[in-house]
Amino acid sequence: MTLIIASAHGAVPENLNGADLLEIRVDGIETNEAIQLLPSLLKQSPIPTIVTCRSISEGGFFDGEEEERVSIYNAALGCDSPPKYIDIEHEILLHHPLLIDSLTTEETGIILSWHDTKGRPKDLLQRAVAMQDVAGVAIVKIVWRARSIRDNIEAFELLRTKQQPTIVLCMGEYGTMSRVLAPKFGGFATFASVDGSTATASGQISIAELQSVYDFCSINTQTKVYGVIGNNVSHSASPAFHNAAFQVTGNNSVYLPLQVPEGWEHLKASFEELRSYEPLHFSGASITIPHKEEMIKLATECTPECASTGATNTIAILPKHIEASNTDVTALTELLQGSKKTLVLGTGGVARAAIVALQKCKSTVHIAGRTNKKVRALATEYLCQVASEHDDPYDTIVQCTPVGMLGGNSPDGNSLEILAPWVSLCPSMHVLDTVYMPEQTPLLLQADKSGCKITNGNTMFRLQAAAQQAIWS
Repeated sequence: MTLIIASAHGAVPENLNGADLLEIRVDGIETNEAIQLLPSLLKQSPIPTIVTCRSISEGGFFDGEEEERVSIYNAALGCDSPPKYIDIEHEILLHHPLLIDSLTTEETGIILSWHDTKGRPKDLLQRAVAMQDVAGVAIVKIVWRARSIRDNIEAFELLRTKQQPTIVLCMGEYGTMSRVLAPKFGGFATFASVDGSTATASGQISIAELQSVYDFCSINTQTKVYGVIGNNVSHSASPAFHNAAFQVTGNNSVYLPLQVPEGWEHLKASFEELRSYEPLHFSGASITIPHKEEMIKLATECTPECASTGATNTIAILPKHIEASNTDVTALTELLQGSKKTLVLGTGGVARAAIVALQKCKSTVHIAGRTNKKVRALATEYLCQVASEHDDPYDTIVQCTPVGMLGGNSPDGNSLEILAPWVSLCPSMHVLDTVYMPEQTPLLLQADKSGCKITNGNTMFRLQAAAQQAIWS
């Protein structure tokens, strides 16, 4: 069983429901104050504790002499409610090789840790082997800042080859997979933040999210892995939707945000490594900006909707092939019935899906975008019109850019004002925005004030996500 360790700076949080251990970080407290506070903090905790005094060099706040840190640990060991573990940095043993012996007690074990906050250390494998061989250690902990999601694979391999209880985690936006999938690869524990408290490390997931979204305690060696591949997936609603669907149907699967930077080489390398790592059981993915068009190159089979758009938002990884689908087309076809003359804002993968869906609905399509060359090329490819101020009024507007998206480059922007400023909204229009966070984008707020029929991206998201579930199951 993989434990959940709640981590908090110098306090015992109120809500520790779901946590198995509490790490009390005292490195942000002056030494004498930490010694005075520890007895009450340790006694106050409703669950077993870890006392940690992390150095600045390994991502903490402690910059004193080593003797001060040892005095803090000795104070913790002498309390009426001593900690279950204390955290000792491996680097210190190089200068104080007898430190573990001096701090070992029958009630308190040693977590031997090593953190690299800058990236993947060159001597990672050598250090991991050396730490496994240190006598008197209860748990080995190795953490580094992931450079890409591919670093998670190396973390999993370290867990699979461990010789004693071990924690291996990756920090930062690329490390979510290592934190959620610790049970799949036999990690002793994962560290989590507590709602209402500041996270103690970059990329920590809250206890509540681990339990409610990822169903952490149900993950096992056979759990299949899905995810959303994109360059800005931290705010994605996909993990909540798909994990809930897996849980309701009893599907032993988990769905994760998979951050992949823009660019073909990043996408190809990341996808191929995930797919080829058999113990991961990587079975499929949602594809979002900016990879919808590039991803189709990695598929061996495409559905007609996918082929007609030249873009995919859904990948299913099957034993002998990789199938690409486009459920954006499915959702948009349902939502745009009755459209006659439509303005499409954007020229990317979602815009392509909208054009195909609109042509299925027998609507004429006019395209507006930032780059005239891309607009003309798309209009030629799909036999559409380039939008102009001389067009007759549109009855439908479909917004297919990231403008207005929470966490994007232009969260306060309005793509209609940017790409087609001559258009005046009126009550006879239907305005659909494919951005789903927030539900009310600047464009939809304007359309609502103008009396338009509006459809937010959340409606489209749920339709296309339900179609993805049908493909994967």
